[in-house]
Amino acid sequence: MSVHEESESGDEFMCTPPEVAAMAESIMPELLPEKSRNRYEKERERFFNWCKMKQVKRYTETVLLAYFVEKSGKLKSSTLWSMYSMLKSMLILQDNVDISKYAKLQSFLKRKSVGHKPKKSLTFTRQQISTFLEEAPDETFLMMKVALILGVAGACRREELTKMTVNDIQGEDTFLLVTIPDSKTHVPRTFSVTEGKENWIHLYQKYKALRPQNAQTSRLFLNYKMGKCTVQPVGINTF
Repeated sequence: MSVHEESESGDEFMCTPPEVAAMAESIMPELLPEKSRNRYEKERERFFNWCKMKQVKRYTETVLLAYFVEKSGKLKSSTLWSMYSMLKSMLILQDNVDISKYAKLQSFLKRKSVGHKPKKSLTFTRQQISTFLEEAPDETFLMMKVALILGVAGACRREELTKMTVNDIQGEDTFLLVTIPDSKTHVPRTFSVTEGKENWIHLYQKYKALRPQNAQTSRLFLNYKMGKCTVQPVGINTF
């Protein structure tokens, strides 16, 4: 067990039955985001290694402030805030240290953010999307076109496109109803795709018709090359 500044009082510890304490301890990992849990744990490990190197045994505000001052020489303010958020969650859950009370630390991070302009991701315009769908050769880009259509129409994440199956899409010649069984919030959602001047439905049907009969997976997106689909599903990194 790590040494830290704050801990349960002796009376509270003595009054908690072992089985109750064990039950509470077992739920701790589930309180962290499942997909990024590993990042949280690595952030805590980096901080602990720094404390060990500096021979620090108590995680006071002075210690946290010194840690972030040192990191600020190499990292952007947005990265510092991300580190702070992960450390805050890990230290309160696993070490009972609440760094959200460290006002000096927050003031320092806010000061480092002054004048910082975050980079914005480039986005396609509606005209650029229409031009791509209308003019790019299907022989090369048909799979990308269908991914773009479904991704834009349903604001889909890459994980959702990767897991999408042929059974998730129902519809006719002028309308598609798409179901996302497992969204980011773990609540199923649906969206529709209607025919437009870019022939969205036609492009989807054309791609689906190229699906090999011997495909062993129900995933919608299969690798596409030179006008043909293979049996290999498209990976998340491709999206």
